[in-house]
Amino acid sequence: MQVIKLNGNHLTFKGRVHGSVGIEYRIEYDKTAFRMEYNYKYVHSEIERRMLCGADNSNVTYELIPLKRGIFVIFEVEGFRGQETTRKRHTIVVI
Repeated sequence: MQVIKLNGNHLTFKGRVHGSVGIEYRIEYDKTAFRMEYNYKYVHSEIERRMLCGADNSNVTYELIPLKRGIFVIFEVEGFRGQETTRKRHTIVVI
């Protein structure tokens, strides 16, 4: 468990997703307490993705912007082929 104190800042979580292989990454959070912005960037260029089999590997970024004050729990979840492999708990204090 990790405790993070926020004073108007946003949180950034980064992970890896490779759908064709089955590697998953997501964030679980209170949707009333944070606004989420999601972004991804493919590891391979568009030309490489067309030519290579399974070249859909990407790095994802979740930015959570606090909407209210309080104590909240956020989970980083990694999985492989539908099975959860890692769950990291973060306690966030928004002041």
